[in-house]
Amino acid sequence: MSEAGLPPDRNAFMRLIGAAQVPAPPGKVHMRLPHMREELLNQLPAAHGGVVMTLLDSVMARAAAELPTAPSRTAVTVEMSSRFHRPARGALLAEGWVVHASRSLCSCAAQLLDADGRLVATASGTFKYWLGKTSAGHPPSGG
Repeated sequence: MSEAGLPPDRNAFMRLIGAAQVPAPPGKVHMRLPHMREELLNQLPAAHGGVVMTLLDSVMARAAAELPTAPSRTAVTVEMSSRFHRPARGALLAEGWVVHASRSLCSCAAQLLDADGRLVATASGTFKYWLGKTSAGHPPSGG
């Protein structure tokens, strides 16, 4: 378990920032960043934009990979557009879902909420299903 009581994430970068996937309703992926460490802050202080975009990107990629009809359990980002609505402070919850999927590409959307349920940021992106082996030399298994 992490210091916040969440199981360690399978992705090393998510572990580095302290985020982990948590249960979500069918058709959605949720990731939680329960604690905003000083290293993740900008000068406001609020979460650095890179942290916000990482959370949004990750929930969309996982939503694509967890789609029951997905040809792979790994989806990589082709393009992503993000919009920042307010500074991200405190615990954050990212929610991602599939908008449309084909055999090779998947369009997704995501939103980031603060602990009070206020909208912090939104994103949309296109993801390609990765059919090759992953860096560990194993078949694709999710990202």
